[in-house]
Amino acid sequence: MNKLPELSVNTNESNNTSIEDLYGQLMDLSPKIVTIFTPSNRSEEEERFLSGEIRNPQFYYEKLNSADFDEALEKIRELGDKILNHPDLTSVGKKVYEGFIKKYYEQIELLRCAQDYHGASLEEDKQKIAEAYKCLNIETYGEPNEGTYRSLLGEKLNCVRNKNLTGKADGLRKELFGMVDFDPDVDIPERFRPSSDTLQWMHGVAESLYGGMLKHIPDEQAEFNPHELQKIFTDIIEEEFNGCGGAEGCSGVAEGWTVSVEKATSINVKSSEKKIVIPDNDMIRSRKKVENLVVHEIGVHMLRSITGGETNILPLKSGLSGYYDTEEGLGVVMEQALSGKFAERGVDHYITAGLAHFDNKDFREAFEIKWRLSLLSSVDDGSEVGDEQIAKAKKSAFTQTLRSFRGANDLPLFKDLSYYNGSVEVWRYLESIKGDDFLLSLLLAGKVNTSADHRRVILESKSV
Repeated sequence: MNKLPELSVNTNESNNTSIEDLYGQLMDLSPKIVTIFTPSNRSEEEERFLSGEIRNPQFYYEKLNSADFDEALEKIRELGDKILNHPDLTSVGKKVYEGFIKKYYEQIELLRCAQDYHGASLEEDKQKIAEAYKCLNIETYGEPNEGTYRSLLGEKLNCVRNKNLTGKADGLRKELFGMVDFDPDVDIPERFRPSSDTLQWMHGVAESLYGGMLKHIPDEQAEFNPHELQKIFTDIIEEEFNGCGGAEGCSGVAEGWTVSVEKATSINVKSSEKKIVIPDNDMIRSRKKVENLVVHEIGVHMLRSITGGETNILPLKSGLSGYYDTEEGLGVVMEQALSGKFAERGVDHYITAGLAHFDNKDFREAFEIKWRLSLLSSVDDGSEVGDEQIAKAKKSAFTQTLRSFRGANDLPLFKDLSYYNGSVEVWRYLESIKGDDFLLSLLLAGKVNTSADHRRVILESKSV
């Protein structure tokens, strides 16, 4: 791995540009990992893979392969120098920006490792790059816990094992248990869950906070395509955040935010671009799913970016170092708070990461386990499974497995661990503050995690 650039201190350099303008330039260099790790040839490789023509998909990443990461790192270093040497920078701001810039370095190095991995021709070189990628992956997104992985997988396997299955379903079960290392006699420890009092408190918070947004989902409609979802998101931004109703020349706290339907793997809130991207596909979403998306994407991701952007600590707009698990976790928690029901989230992503990380499963092996596990978990005792159900399970498992292997193709990416780790972190925090609305409000005041250090940054920031 190349050494990360060091920030210099040059107190003699004239720096007349405002911190806000410098930060805006820095935001333009944000390492857009989701976008860069979106395969250019997904459809073709999915078809070849599902047909059995190839063992593992070889995705091509046009944006990754064409990127100049040396140039990006140099630009970040230059802007970082100017920000950290700026005469208007406070001591609190200095620490925040140092962490923010370090995070950018690490993310770009992760991208460069993926680029180098694809370009390496010698196996020895690939192994060295893979090790560097693994370290940066863990540094950026954390590492799965083996005990948690075994517990989550074991619980699902026990459920399948105890079902009364016959015919093709029973055959699939035998195939599944031939693919995994499973001991039914090992006790599965209980995992954390919030108390009923905390759930009830947060249910009231969600209803109050998101009631106005949810009114923009048409009452008479049960299902929504991507363009209908785009209209709902746009209406919420215009009327709930800007108070304009789309009137020309009117501005508000969400001025400049747009919603687009374009090529993407999943819905993505791009704070640096003030844009929400919805995948251009044929996915039809239920009303309940749309409610969850409004709460998660707008009510958490977009809202925290807006509130953070209204302070003098500008990285609160895009995320302090170490914020990401809480960001995704809070989105999940608010969905569950709205329904008043707790359920572990991101379990499938966690299991995929564990299969790759601890059991050394490649894309094909993880996929074959995942679609069988998902299908058999959903069937009732005595039910048979048909070709249509199997095809649907395989398509879903392909998408999930892609998310966990995107980028390097045969190395896991731990980005989606945040859905499990983050939701548990946030529920634990909410349990600890015992209904304190003020401490909860601090969690919504910018893109921060639940730590005391991040809370201090919020408290010491000022509105602008």
